[in-house]
Amino acid sequence: MKRFNEARTPRSLRLCAAALVAAAIALAGNGHAAPAASEPEGGYEAGSPYAHRIAYLKQLRQAKADVGDNAAAADAATQIERLASAEGDEANAAYGALARIASMADSQPAAALTALNALDSREAMLSAPEFTASLQQAYGDIYLALGQYDFALSHYLRALDMAMRRPGLAGPTPNALRLAIAKLKVYTRSPEQVLAALHAIVPAGGTLSPGRQVRKHVIEGIAEGMLGHAGRSLQAYEHGLAIARANGLTMLEASALANMADGYLLQKRWQDAERSARAGFAAAQRAGNVPIARMAKVNLGIALVGQGRLADGMVQIDEAATAMRADSSWPDLVNTLEEKSRLLQEAGDYRQALAALRERQDIGDRLSAAERANAVTVLQEQFDVQRRAAENDALRRENATKDTELRKRRLWQIVASAGAAAALLLCAVACVLYRRSARGARRLQVLNEELAFHSTHDTLTGLLNRRSFRDAMTARARAGTRADQCFVLLDIDHFKSINDRHGHAAGDAVLVEVARRLQAAVGTRGSVLRWGGEEFLVHLDGMAPSRHAGVVRELLDAVAACPVVAAEDAVAHVTISAGALSMPADGAALLDWQQALVFADHALYRAKDAGRHCGFLVDGRLAAAGITSVRLEHVTPTRAEAAALLNAA
Repeated sequence: MKRFNEARTPRSLRLCAAALVAAAIALAGNGHAAPAASEPEGGYEAGSPYAHRIAYLKQLRQAKADVGDNAAAADAATQIERLASAEGDEANAAYGALARIASMADSQPAAALTALNALDSREAMLSAPEFTASLQQAYGDIYLALGQYDFALSHYLRALDMAMRRPGLAGPTPNALRLAIAKLKVYTRSPEQVLAALHAIVPAGGTLSPGRQVRKHVIEGIAEGMLGHAGRSLQAYEHGLAIARANGLTMLEASALANMADGYLLQKRWQDAERSARAGFAAAQRAGNVPIARMAKVNLGIALVGQGRLADGMVQIDEAATAMRADSSWPDLVNTLEEKSRLLQEAGDYRQALAALRERQDIGDRLSAAERANAVTVLQEQFDVQRRAAENDALRRENATKDTELRKRRLWQIVASAGAAAALLLCAVACVLYRRSARGARRLQVLNEELAFHSTHDTLTGLLNRRSFRDAMTARARAGTRADQCFVLLDIDHFKSINDRHGHAAGDAVLVEVARRLQAAVGTRGSVLRWGGEEFLVHLDGMAPSRHAGVVRELLDAVAACPVVAAEDAVAHVTISAGALSMPADGAALLDWQQALVFADHALYRAKDAGRHCGFLVDGRLAAAGITSVRLEHVTPTRAEAAALLNAA
């Protein structure tokens, strides 16, 4: 029998670290590039024509942004804004302000969003295609930094549509936007969509600078690694590394080397991974990029442990973790502690593994609270901007109405015989204004209600979303509620093939129908949530543990009961896989809901390994007790053979 922790995807830290490095290569500073590869030739003389100076500064800003030197990019943007304002060039002044705000996306995303909303409102009447497309790209970059991936994708797609309809647009180019979309898909862990976005990069979509070419290959390597294609992943990293070295891009060289070490780890080529991680660490130190240096150090520690040098490897991992604590790099620290716990558990040091896991959990709880507060801030910013725009529009209409009223009043004062008619007219105008004010108040109330609903529900399926579940679980923990529970993670089998065969509209139809069937099957026994992508979560509350396996079977049967009409001429036979954790009331104090979902996720991967369209149920009491041999109950659909019980070795 396999041990429970062997039935899982490749190391989660390496995937998260790769995604973080992908973000770093796009936004971190202190990249060093040869002038021929990044900066425009020469400069401009003090007496040069205005058009030449603006064109040069735009090229300089883009070159600095391409290599991640945000400080220099912001300085060039400020020069554009000042020069254009002095010349009365509204379009380029707005572009300079936009570029300056965009440079804040990584370091101060919330402040950048506030500034961008203000600029958007101020320049609402500006009809400059380059500014409008760049504005949408900036919104996408900021929402990506804030973790609002749906909003980010929406703005990227708007910018891409504008760039495609205007082939001569100076920026952003279609290829640059496709690269941004590919990076976003790394964060959502959608490797097939990452590769699809990269394959759409063609010569007609605009030339990629050397820095962006390196990013393209590194992102490709991350996606291939997610898919388990270690050879392709390493080949992509090597291409990126060659370009970085040829153009003197030291920071991007460090990124490629650190990710290449990750690729070697996937193949268990420990010595190659050690060599690449050491080289990446050295390059990151030369470039002054602390996040990449830390992640290279973590990969070095993993490589040393893989060679049987546990003590040496733990020294490297602990040094990186200490640095992360010092500068409050909590997401990186969470991933590092998770990997440390796994390595110690495999080495048999369960006490230290549990200590690392508990620290990771504590930090994760704090990050979840911060993420929740940040999301509320973002939504409030959006609502405030919409409200201010509505108030300004109402004020303009009111002022125009008052001006008209005064002119009419003067006219009727001259014509004394029409005084009565003037009074009636004023009453009518007042009535209209009152009705308009009442309609505006009702509209604001509707907007408030819609905002509250969308903050807790999934837009497509109408189910509750991940944020609402976190809030419910937090309230439950504070209240000290104790009841039998079951956490069931469900994943639609082969969902990508449905999208590929029938299109994304059909995929959306399948998601909506599966959500409806799950909701009908659960009824009043619990709640159904869309957990993300094609994944759902069912939470059963107050039901005896002896009935949990039966409910999982009902969910499998409900989805597979009959085909789904995915489009007018397409019918899809849909099945799901399930991973569940059954937690009696007396075990809830030992295992919180986030830990329960970790075990349910492992059980879901076990169901996929077992051929899909089945489920595995974990006994929560054994998991909470830290017993390494965890019993899994195999749940199959009604029409399948009788369920089997598997024991972890």
